[in-house]
Amino acid sequence: MKIQIRKSAIRDLKNLNNPIKKQIEDKILELKNFPNISNIKKLTNFEPAYRVRIGDYRVLFDVIGDDIFIGRVLHRKEAYE
Repeated sequence: MKIQIRKSAIRDLKNLNNPIKKQIEDKILELKNFPNISNIKKLTNFEPAYRVRIGDYRVLFDVIGDDIFIGRVLHRKEAYE
């Protein structure tokens, strides 16, 4: 699968400190193996359609065909507002 990161997600990543940022970047690269990775949940009545959990952070993404679109990277308090 091909991973595409939207500008909003890049902006979110820039605001994070290095240890969690590295963990999130590693998990994003693991998404190439979608859906065979842990901590992925299909969201109902919410866009983007999926989320992966990394500690207190959530990577929100959509899957369209063979492409994964990373929409946002947010703290869990902000992710579902």
